[in-house]
Amino acid sequence: MTAISVRLATEATDAVGRLEYLHAGPPLDGGEMPGPLRGAIVGALIFEGEADSPDEAAKIIDGGSLGLRSCHDHGGVGAMAGVVTPSMPLLVVETDRGTRAFAPLNEGLGRALRFGSHDHATLDRLRWMRDVAAPVLDAALAAVGGLEITGLWSEGLRRGDECHNRNVASSAAVLARLAPDIVRAGRADAAEVLSFIAGNPHFFLSFSIAAAKALADLAGDSDEEGVVCAMSANGNDFGIRVSGAGGRWFLTESLIGEPKLFEGFTPGDVCPVLGDSFITETVGLGAFALSASPSIAAYIGGDPRQAPDLIAELRRICRATSSRLLIPYEGFRGTPLGIDVRRVASTGVTPLVNAGLAHRQAGRGQVGAGMIRLPLAPFAAADDFLRRRVPQQAEGRPGVYIGAEGDVL
Repeated sequence: MTAISVRLATEATDAVGRLEYLHAGPPLDGGEMPGPLRGAIVGALIFEGEADSPDEAAKIIDGGSLGLRSCHDHGGVGAMAGVVTPSMPLLVVETDRGTRAFAPLNEGLGRALRFGSHDHATLDRLRWMRDVAAPVLDAALAAVGGLEITGLWSEGLRRGDECHNRNVASSAAVLARLAPDIVRAGRADAAEVLSFIAGNPHFFLSFSIAAAKALADLAGDSDEEGVVCAMSANGNDFGIRVSGAGGRWFLTESLIGEPKLFEGFTPGDVCPVLGDSFITETVGLGAFALSASPSIAAYIGGDPRQAPDLIAELRRICRATSSRLLIPYEGFRGTPLGIDVRRVASTGVTPLVNAGLAHRQAGRGQVGAGMIRLPLAPFAAADDFLRRRVPQQAEGRPGVYIGAEGDVL
């Protein structure tokens, strides 16, 4: 898998247009927007010139003229709110088989659109990313012939990343690869772009989730039934998709878990989890590579000494072991790969994920992070669907199915 370009969204996908945007997580299906997503949409409308103020943007949202669709359903992924609009710069990844996936460029730490911020500084940074950083990065990727992501993942694990919530080493590796060609291009803004990358330890996240999406989509199109090919949340629902189920979503309520909160915040401040970045766990990274990154415990909580035991548990629900994503601490054994809904359903062992957590209120930013044990319900529902193949469709919820107990999942 190779990161090949940085393109405006209208050049990378036909799923966006005027007042037609994408968002992270399963389809909202008319559900109420959680605060971070609503805030991100407000910012997106101002960014696209559809509104001059948050009040005008709110009227567009409440007026019902805005079309919102799931990134996952259209070949992409987005962190947190994951909003994609026509003039937003996207990183594009391509597999050896020619399939592509995309993700928005990561904005950096602090106040960001993905957390629902839409102040002047946030929107000015997005405009700079579109007008300055994106062309520079696109030219640099072309000059180096693209960046092979699996190798960057492998090296990241050797250097202490788990390539979901810790990307320090991987971001530095991308900077080292691109910097010479950014400088050689002789642009006056080269130093500004390099400083932006160097100051953003999550810069690699866009590369990681776009590549993971491309890989997971290949698994989703395979003849092997029951392999999880997406895990995602929109702040209301958490859902999965599995191979053999035709792109259907199997849902339950989004959750919070046991967060490690930043100073000054309480559990009541936390928005239920949202974002597509669990796609990294889907392909054997993140929590599935936890013992490669002891320092991540300082961010998400927990005891790094327990990581090998947790991964051993996750191996029970996976079909394979990666031959390239190797964990030094475990004698260079590969990470568990290929979550099998049948094994989840039969063992009751559910996947673990790492999660950044946003404030319930738009624009308040990140409040903490944590390890989350996912609920059994959607995995059991997917297993039930594959076994019965005669699901009862929930009225008014296309692609959402009723499980064996009659619960909408």
